[in-house]
Amino acid sequence: MGDLIVGSSKNDLGAMDFYKDSVVLITGGTGFIGKVLIEKLLRCFAVKKIYLLLREKRNVKAKDRVKEIFQEPIFNVIRNGHSNPASVFSKVIAIDTNFQNEKIISAQDMELLLSEVTVVFNVMASVKFNENIESALDTNVVCSRKLFDIVGQMTQVRSVVHVSTFYSNCNRSRIEEQIFEDIPFGGYSNVLEILSHLKDSEKQQLTPSILGTMPNSYTFSKKCAEAMIQQQYAHLPICIFRPPVVTSAYQEPIPGWVDNFNGISGMCVPMIQGKFYCCMAEREIPSHTVPVDYCVAAMLAVGAETASSKGAAERKAVPVYNYATDANNIRWGDFGKWISKGCETRIGRFLGRYALVLTSSRFLRQMFVWWFVLQAIAADLLLVLVGKKRQHLQMLNRVFALEDAARYFAMHGWTVQNDNMRRVLNRLSDKERSLLKFDIDRLDWGDYFRNFLPGIKAALARSYQRRQSRGAA
Repeated sequence: MGDLIVGSSKNDLGAMDFYKDSVVLITGGTGFIGKVLIEKLLRCFAVKKIYLLLREKRNVKAKDRVKEIFQEPIFNVIRNGHSNPASVFSKVIAIDTNFQNEKIISAQDMELLLSEVTVVFNVMASVKFNENIESALDTNVVCSRKLFDIVGQMTQVRSVVHVSTFYSNCNRSRIEEQIFEDIPFGGYSNVLEILSHLKDSEKQQLTPSILGTMPNSYTFSKKCAEAMIQQQYAHLPICIFRPPVVTSAYQEPIPGWVDNFNGISGMCVPMIQGKFYCCMAEREIPSHTVPVDYCVAAMLAVGAETASSKGAAERKAVPVYNYATDANNIRWGDFGKWISKGCETRIGRFLGRYALVLTSSRFLRQMFVWWFVLQAIAADLLLVLVGKKRQHLQMLNRVFALEDAARYFAMHGWTVQNDNMRRVLNRLSDKERSLLKFDIDRLDWGDYFRNFLPGIKAALARSYQRRQSRGAA
């Protein structure tokens, strides 16, 4: 993202001092980015407390969900490297939350948060690209509004980071660091009001008109959330952080760590299982991709920058940070080559280069689809014959669904304006640069991909173990 400039101590970002003894409120803390954010704050910054807004899920209470999170491998560095890890984990406090209620937390918890919280990271989101538009708006816009209504009453808050997406204005060929409020039907409130009076079939018919040139409900709802923040919450010390596709960790806390099979990770599962896979993509288009640890480091830097910038009352617009670059991207057509670096043998690396086929031809893609389906059906028939459950076709359909959702982003290209993000990068001191690594332009992709495939394999093994333990229970 540009060469680093060593500023004087007067102009340094001061991230370490900013987060020292801070009280951080996080939504989406159980998600992929949220877990890395919590781990980084606990391991590298002397935060006082971290409050997590969590709902009860599958009859598991919020506080028990936090305990489950701390058992995951991502927290092994703290667990094994700290003399008293329990004291570190005790800084994280779960707040029972129900965003479906108008008052999302209890009066007692509200009093606690209003008087203590100094930093807010809004990471919660529905990332289902094909979700119905009403549900996407509810999660990504209405729930955020309820949160910011509370944040507006916090007496100590100094910085609020709302995590959006680089693709919130993907109907434009150049992604600029500004908010666009061109929402149809007079804005998201009118859209929700109209949808509330319609039948499901009528909502489906109206959805294309609402989305317009936006590809799906996810990007549209994220665009609406940004417009809402500009219109209703610009008086807060708030900023919008836009990451592109977020993939497995590069270095921290575990190289290659990932906990889901969304996006690129999911598409690599057939490759790990020794199968060839073909998906649609424009081979020469750059894929805007960032490792999750780099993404979190950039978020933390932006949080400190927001607190140190001039007051919200003096700003004309909510600042936007595009965490993406035009300079150091991987072309979609080269993914097979890069991913193969994680194969264990020389032969595996050679064959791995061709195991993931990318094409812009719909005909060729359809030929591969039928070939995959026939193989999956045959494999499932063999499982049935030996008395086992079918699984191959079901797994293949999940991969197809992932690819269908991501196809728009693999078939289109964008250029980036990232002046605000570069300014934050250039303010880092030498010490902060070693603590907050997020310069994409200096990222060694060859080194990164050595742990990419092993990380997905480890995640698959953990997923299998969880299924086995649930089955045994």
